[in-house]
Amino acid sequence: MAVNTLLTDLISLPEVAALAGVRRPVVTTWRRRHPSFPAPAQVEAGRPLFKARDVVEWLVETNRAVRSTIEPDLRLHLLACLPLQAGVSTGVGRRRNLRPQELVGTMTALICLHHLDDEPLRPAGYTDRQVIDALRERAAEADWDDELLRSEIDTLPSDAAWLAEVVDELIEAAWGCAQAYERVLAARQRFGVQALYEEAVTPQLARLMASLSGARERADEQGYLQVADYRAGAGDLLMAVRHELGDHEPVAIHAADSDPFLVRILRRRLAVQGLSRGSWQVEIAPGPATGSWPADVVLVHVPYRPSESRTDTDPFAEINEVARGLAPGQTAVVLGPAELLVDALPPYRTAARSRNELLSTGRVEAVVQLPGGLASFRPGYRTALWVLRREDPSPWQGRVLLADVADRALTERVVDELIVDIVTWRRNGHRPEEHLRAYASQVNIADLTAPRRPLTARRPARARDAVRDGRVTVAEVTEMEVALDDLAGPRPRLRSRLAARDEREPPVTRSISALVRSGHLQIVSGVRVAREDALTDGHHPVIGPDEVVGRAPIGSRLIDRVVFAERYPRARPTEPGDVIVSLTPTLRAHHDEEGFSVVEFPTRVVRILPDGRSGFTPRVLTALINATPQRRAPGAIRPSSRLTDLQLPLLAPADVARLDALLAASEVRRNLARRELDLLDDLHRRAVAGLTDGTLTIAEGLPLTGPPRTEEQD
Repeated sequence: MAVNTLLTDLISLPEVAALAGVRRPVVTTWRRRHPSFPAPAQVEAGRPLFKARDVVEWLVETNRAVRSTIEPDLRLHLLACLPLQAGVSTGVGRRRNLRPQELVGTMTALICLHHLDDEPLRPAGYTDRQVIDALRERAAEADWDDELLRSEIDTLPSDAAWLAEVVDELIEAAWGCAQAYERVLAARQRFGVQALYEEAVTPQLARLMASLSGARERADEQGYLQVADYRAGAGDLLMAVRHELGDHEPVAIHAADSDPFLVRILRRRLAVQGLSRGSWQVEIAPGPATGSWPADVVLVHVPYRPSESRTDTDPFAEINEVARGLAPGQTAVVLGPAELLVDALPPYRTAARSRNELLSTGRVEAVVQLPGGLASFRPGYRTALWVLRREDPSPWQGRVLLADVADRALTERVVDELIVDIVTWRRNGHRPEEHLRAYASQVNIADLTAPRRPLTARRPARARDAVRDGRVTVAEVTEMEVALDDLAGPRPRLRSRLAARDEREPPVTRSISALVRSGHLQIVSGVRVAREDALTDGHHPVIGPDEVVGRAPIGSRLIDRVVFAERYPRARPTEPGDVIVSLTPTLRAHHDEEGFSVVEFPTRVVRILPDGRSGFTPRVLTALINATPQRRAPGAIRPSSRLTDLQLPLLAPADVARLDALLAASEVRRNLARRELDLLDDLHRRAVAGLTDGTLTIAEGLPLTGPPRTEEQD
């Protein structure tokens, strides 16, 4: 191998950790505990460097890696290091730094050339000059019109034959050109080419979109399939559809992208995957009109925009154009910002009117709110899906499926259940009113076009809950009350007075933002409290996320009233009965019964105004917020929805009063139980401490338990 390969074959301890898929301290532990761990080949500025091949052999011999997996990873790792090594020679006699985009383009072009003519890139016995000349001749023969790779091969310098040898090794280690190409794209972030990964989505989301498109069913029905994606990027969504089809042929792919680099990456990817040149058309374009592409499946990725510019954006004009171009039985799956596709929109926004118009066409089959973290380059970006389908006549006329999985990870199981929920809705003989769905709810479109109405619905009941009779719940509660009586002793008895309804009647719900606009509730933001101001001595309790979720007791942090007045003149303490809500790390509400607390940002106060007292009490409002399912999906850096978007059930005033009385009675018992637990913990601590320091002993002959106290003794 050429001189430069020897230079790049040295890796540092952090790079060993990345190659082995472990954290950096683990490698230090291996070096300390295992004498067989390879010794450093050299030390550069105090940093030990190891021969990558020796490290790989040690990982395989000690069963810490599988050779078939780590060999391609090693080649990719060494290739990814090249653009980062300033001044490293890419060949003998000439020094030329490789740019990341140039390296990826050349690598993928070489893999594609190997696939097209099925010959090694560097034949045995060839000199470096002969290798480059042969590669250029082969590229001209395989790609005479320069649609795939000829430009990349022609620009190879005469001293870059080493790269052909490394790519040969990568192909051999990955067991084929197609596998090697996919490994390069799977490691795209390691090469630092932002265009390759800034719009990339997770494999689970790509599979969900491909399955919801109905590509397999359409192909089985008519014997062929046409797929269109006019913001295809590197083709991840198209590859997901291809995987969904399996070996189904024929398939026609129409794709476009505005970036010429990505267009050539995609063309090579399709060729390496075995699709004939006549079965696909990939254009360099910002997005041609969908009507010019006859397609059974259309994949639409609404481009990302910063949140401050989304207020002026209306993606529904483009989506509506896609919907109008669908023929009967054709499907489009749209991925875009949840802020526009799902969240409540003010009626004066153009997007709000366009969204309602599109819903009214009857071609919207499903709306899915997704968890955060699915666009890895933008973890704070919330996304959603729309499934558009044309059926004449439509079996779901006037209705749409709403699904919300924003509070959970998009695992394989969640993906499978979403697919079943939505795809079964379009099949003949399916009765959606009788189908129990895991996440999707059937909603009338007329109920969604009201101003400021988010496209979300309460999660449907599971099968075990749907068949559950209220009388069973009442019987179970009665048993709980008897058990509580047995434990109560002199404590007050608890009677819930719960009764079963003759028919299930879910209450009407309204969002907190709607209740704020109607004058029933008020939201007050918290204040940023400096750490040095929140002490163990003071007058006002400081309540932040830790206190609300129970990580720290209320009153563990206090602020002096003078400090609060002088340093936070615009802030006001809470009022008695305020409800303090935190969305981080999870949704939780706390009833501040006494008031005069300082609420720390990002927690907020939800205050019941006089007009809202018939529908809420502080205890009831706290219980309703805490009963709302709201979790943060792994990988998401923001809650699944905003506080103002939470839907609260509107109970009858009589039910509110009775529920408040039940909550108050249970709170008395809960406080007594907490006091008992605190006393028992204190007793245990004092007994153990006294016996261990020699100040206490336990007298013999005295019983450790006695008869319960009677009411006369109390």
